[in-house]
Amino acid sequence: MLKSYSMLCFFLSLAMILCPLCAMENVSNVFSNGSTENTEAVEVIENVDVSTVKVMSVNSKNITEMTLNDYLLGVVAAEINPTYHEETIKAQIIASHTLLLYVKKHKDDTLKNADITDDSTQHQAFFTTEQQKEKWGENYDIYVSKISKCVDEVINLTIQHKGEYINSVFHSMSNGRTEDAKDVWGGDYPYLKSVPSVGDTLSPAHVSTVTVSVKDFEDKLKSHKVKLEDKPEKWIKGITNTNTGMVKTVKIGDKEFKGTDIRTIFQLKSSTFTLEYKDDKFIFTVKGYGHGVGMSQYGANHMASQGFSYEEILKHYYKGIEIKEI
Repeated sequence: MLKSYSMLCFFLSLAMILCPLCAMENVSNVFSNGSTENTEAVEVIENVDVSTVKVMSVNSKNITEMTLNDYLLGVVAAEINPTYHEETIKAQIIASHTLLLYVKKHKDDTLKNADITDDSTQHQAFFTTEQQKEKWGENYDIYVSKISKCVDEVINLTIQHKGEYINSVFHSMSNGRTEDAKDVWGGDYPYLKSVPSVGDTLSPAHVSTVTVSVKDFEDKLKSHKVKLEDKPEKWIKGITNTNTGMVKTVKIGDKEFKGTDIRTIFQLKSSTFTLEYKDDKFIFTVKGYGHGVGMSQYGANHMASQGFSYEEILKHYYKGIEIKEI
């Protein structure tokens, strides 16, 4: 009986030593490079805290890695007026963050190891700290503080449509109504539909003009191999427009151009324009600034000044979307 009791005490003592050792091994596996479920959960949390972005310079092709906070600050610095209402800036931050995620998900080979470029015509612009200081001068600290505060408040928010990050494009100012993406680029995005943006028409910069001499007009079209008649007043054959007023096509001489192509050739602010020949010159009268698709920054700021929140602004310009945390 005594022998049996001794044996029982021995095994109980052994178990008390071994069980803590087994427990310590399981805990260490959670923080190791193993593939346990607990390990993955910890890594996801850490990645949210130390999220980084790799930005490729369109000029140098160099790739710079930075925190998400610094990236969003740099994008806002490059893309929007820092004097705009805080709700406008928050809407811009969420749109820019979402665009980053959209580009990362649909990245092509040109990006190589980068997540996105600083090319505003391809993705969205970005200003380094040095560029921000050069642009803002003595207001640098004021604007950085304002934008950083907005970034901190909405950095975890994104725009989604049916569970997917959207292609959250934006522009400076519409012609009074944003464009359907299908009319501008041909692709059909259910959330990039034409909506009113009445605030844009109140801007003192809403209308601009570009005057081109007959010689310059002809020179700019030479590479496009257009046959022109002797009399300049007969060069323009006709213009078609979308429902919003954006120019769809322009017939010049024997060739038909897209409105977007004419905008590029003659460096117009937008594709909403009229064209007339007068006093030996061609005169473009242009409305708005940018491609006109998605959120109008000026229109968003007008909404913010009227008391609308960043969520209401985003849901106005992007149809059928949800604002969700990541």
